[in-house]
Amino acid sequence: MNRRSILISATAATLLGAAIYFWASERTTPAEIPTLSMRAGSANASSEFLNAQKAVDFYRDEIRKHPAAAKNYVELAQLFLQESRVTGRHHEYMPKARYLIDKALSYDPENYDARIVKASMLMTLHRFTEAREIAHEAVKRNPHSATAYGVLCDALVETGRYEEAVKTCDRMLSLRPDLRSYSRASYIRELYGHDDGAVEAMKLAADAGVFGQENRAWALYNLGKLFLSEGKLDTAAYIFNGIIEERPDYAYAMAGEAQVKRAKGEYQEAVDLLAKAYQIAPEHLFVEQLADLYRSGGQTKSADGVAKIVLQAYEQHERDGWNVNREYAMFCANQGINLQESLERAKKEFETRPDNIDVLETYAWTLLKVGRPREAVPLVEKAMRLNTKSFTLHYHAGVIYSAAGMQDEAQKYFAQAQTENPCMKIFCVASGQSRIF
Repeated sequence: MNRRSILISATAATLLGAAIYFWASERTTPAEIPTLSMRAGSANASSEFLNAQKAVDFYRDEIRKHPAAAKNYVELAQLFLQESRVTGRHHEYMPKARYLIDKALSYDPENYDARIVKASMLMTLHRFTEAREIAHEAVKRNPHSATAYGVLCDALVETGRYEEAVKTCDRMLSLRPDLRSYSRASYIRELYGHDDGAVEAMKLAADAGVFGQENRAWALYNLGKLFLSEGKLDTAAYIFNGIIEERPDYAYAMAGEAQVKRAKGEYQEAVDLLAKAYQIAPEHLFVEQLADLYRSGGQTKSADGVAKIVLQAYEQHERDGWNVNREYAMFCANQGINLQESLERAKKEFETRPDNIDVLETYAWTLLKVGRPREAVPLVEKAMRLNTKSFTLHYHAGVIYSAAGMQDEAQKYFAQAQTENPCMKIFCVASGQSRIF
């Protein structure tokens, strides 16, 4: 066994250990008043975690004193949602938060804040239509709530109502120009192909955050991804490294840096970074990226092993009430596994969200993977209607047109993908994607 194989095997073993810890974590029905768990490593000593502990203890005590006061349940639920986001331990904290919101609504069914938090939780669970209905009602009840407009904006985007989302985002910006509204404006600009405007808005979002806090790190991570998607590797790396200087061991920044390493051909460094990111925060995104990295590097056995961990994560998400149809379908299509189930899931999601461009791209790609490219053509065309500058979308379009015998269109979109990201070949030629450069 050569040195590279030994390193990869060691990394896979480390990842498996993290996965075992992840699956063993708490996913039972929460205690009467849920508690906060310790974070990994040095994060337990951070002022952020210590403040979170104090706040959790305070609201647990308030619930004991005033068990029928809905406000205390809502506040505690929001603390757990934030901890879920910071640590990636969704299977522990989401059930706790849902339990608390249900308790709040049992005491006060029309509690405005509880319903907003419920809508936000439904967004996290990818139950977008339900979230949109609650957010619409919330905006009607309080047309001056920026938070309600934010949830509604997200739900409109995910259900493919992009023009309404633009208006909703503008309203949110007028009410409260802050990190949350600027970051939403950035994403909408990106969707419409206004990449310079997207960068500008995300910079404003990051500048509106507090140094070292998770929400600023998240905004900077998304800023780095904008540059990464354009193939501006050095700029992206500078941003990701800067995040880690502000917030050491921020897993998403490590994953971003891993993609930079991959684009530069530093394969093992990318593997190690993704494995470390997953140890810190058990987000299945990191193992999805690792499976793709192994697959593109010809490490089929390692890719298959990591893919099993990803599929287990999807199963657990579904047991916890998540909708992962689109994510499952795209992952398996890219990995060349479970293709018939991927198609069925993509079709099911399309029937629910027929106007969302990510859903359209996923459905088109799964049709291509099962040998039905002509059926995929109108779907991928609709997915491109916003003029989004997505090199993966245009690469997929090129493959679909080529397989459908439409070579002129295929070459047009291959060229467009290459223009949008000069590193496109590295990211797209993987996992059985059929064009060879």
